Amino acid sequence: MHKHLPNFLTLLNLTSGCVGSVWALQGDLTQAAWCIWLGALLDFLDGLAARLLQAYSPLGQQLDSLADLVTFGLLPASIMYVLISQQTASAYLPCVALLMPSFSALRLAQFNADDRQQAVFIGLPTPAHGLFISTLPMSISANQYPWLTAWLAAPYVLVTLALLTSGMLIANVKLMAFKLTTYAWYPFRFNFGFLCRSVWLTSLLRVE
Repeated sequence: MHKHLPNFLTLLNLTSGCVGSVWALQGDLTQAAWCIWLGALLDFLDGLAARLLQAYSPLGQQLDSLADLVTFGLLPASIMYVLISQQTASAYLPCVALLMPSFSALRLAQFNADDRQQAVFIGLPTPAHGLFISTLPMSISANQYPWLTAWLAAPYVLVTLALLTSGMLIANVKLMAFKLTTYAWYPFRFNFGFLCRSVWLTSLLRVE
């Protein structure tokens, strides 16, 4: 029974993406954004469970990609589509956001077929892409920095971000991977150090 736990967590990730997409299309963008973060947590946990339980399977790999396509491809596109729609009367400009699931699917397919991406990522990972998009409605709704809110609310800024991040998904650029094959400090000292510095800098930015 425990062998099915990773796939169960993956399905919860998929469900989070579906629920978030519904919320996004209903205009509740902040709740939709939190679904991306929940999906990212579940995506981490299903990989962790698979390693701890030695429950690897071709089914699990394919299911993980399908869940990621929904949670980190379709859901961010839904958020971006609504954000652009709220800032323009054009019926066509928001459709740029629909490129994001296509590029996410291409990124996931390339990852599954590329055995070079064991220690590094080539192109922006779909979870990182989804998490970045999730910060947009959060930043706008918080309105902590009015200049940033006004900048992010500009439709052509949003369109540019949609195009730029979609291109980064399939860019031939090596990025740091956080796939830990051991919990020892030394082999992944740079990864752990980067995470610690990122958390520290984020906490500084939140200080009033």
